[in-house]
Amino acid sequence: MENKTLLVSYTDQGKKKMEEIRGLLEDSGRTVFGLERPRGGDFLGEYWRQVQEIIFVGAAGIAVRLCAPFIRDKFTDPAVLVLDEKGKFVIPLLSGHVGGANDLALFLAEATGAEAVITTATDVNGRFAVDVFAKKCGLVLTDRAKAKDISARILKGEKVGFYSEFPVLGRVPQELVQVESRQQLGLFSMSIAVEERKKGETGEQVLCLLPRNLTAGVGCKKGVPRRQLEDFLMEKLAESGFHPGQVKRLASIDRKAEEEGLKALAETWQIPFETWTADQLAAVGTVTSESAFVKETVGVGNVCERAAILGSGGGRLVLEKTAEQGMTLALAAEDWSVDFDKTVCDRPGAGQL
Repeated sequence: MENKTLLVSYTDQGKKKMEEIRGLLEDSGRTVFGLERPRGGDFLGEYWRQVQEIIFVGAAGIAVRLCAPFIRDKFTDPAVLVLDEKGKFVIPLLSGHVGGANDLALFLAEATGAEAVITTATDVNGRFAVDVFAKKCGLVLTDRAKAKDISARILKGEKVGFYSEFPVLGRVPQELVQVESRQQLGLFSMSIAVEERKKGETGEQVLCLLPRNLTAGVGCKKGVPRRQLEDFLMEKLAESGFHPGQVKRLASIDRKAEEEGLKALAETWQIPFETWTADQLAAVGTVTSESAFVKETVGVGNVCERAAILGSGGGRLVLEKTAEQGMTLALAAEDWSVDFDKTVCDRPGAGQL
């Protein structure tokens, strides 16, 4: 989805620096909002849930005081950074890992010549960080407490077990010990399992990470409300062992492109809604069933499975067509793999290449 960034400055020199980095951020594909000398902190209430990043150009103390009433946790708060008005230092204050504040600080430092001041423990010590790994690899972090425990154990020098149902590319970070079966994770005090579906019993010492690689192919009668569609999708995901965060996009036939319930669902979940013509859908030859009535009505006899397969780039069906109260759903999964070279092995101590 679109990345939105708020810039805030309080002085003439700060405004000049703000405009300088605004261009850099827009060139990187972000939508940027700029505020000059806002009074008080009420403006943050408007932007806190609407933007992914907030950059204060000025003193860190101002940013801390203004943000304090809105801070919840690192998994939902936007990335918050401070850049001094002369551009000497850029400091991530909130959501360094999950929100990407550390990465943004490094980007700004490289682009402007500032020095990035990174204070998160795993970065300072050059250690593998499971929340960074999950974010960069497109994985759903299912248990925050376990993730925190893993980071704490790694900082103490403990080895963490690692198992993946998917192919593993690159060299596994030195803090992890890769095993061949899930059962072997019981040899470790804490472990990570990268799996397609969440198991019913993951074990107290196992953090389950799930890939965000699902396309939900959806069909419905005209006028089905968002909440009904959402309840249907959530129910079928839970029955199949999938997490809502694994859904990467919605897909349907082009005749449903303006269907309000589907559009609202995609907006609520902050995922794309893609549609395909009947001819494009018909090019997917193999589906589990066909409906003569649907084919006569829209030109193709099974919309949801074909839409899911097309949306996932020719992926495999992991949930066949299911229907309920004028709605249909199918899920398809993109091919996926763990690639340590691209995600976490770009700094000393996080793995040896």
